Amino acid sequence: MAKVKNWAWDCAENKLDEVVEKVKNGTFTQSQAVKEIKNANENWGLIGFDTVEDVIEFICEVKFHNPVSC
Repeated sequence: MAKVKNWAWDCAENKLDEVVEKVKNGTFTQSQAVKEIKNANENWGLIGFDTVEDVIEFICEVKFHNPVSC
């Protein structure tokens, strides 16, 4: 059972990290990120979110990162 829980935990973390990175680098807009999260079949509770709406709220706080070039 622990292996399945760890696998589900890793899947949720990886999906969240993937979506956050895509928002930060401009690959996803906020609305695309929300759609991606809604369509993901992850157990968000394993990484500290009570509902998918909590994950969406978190994603909506992520900002596009445009590095300054020298």
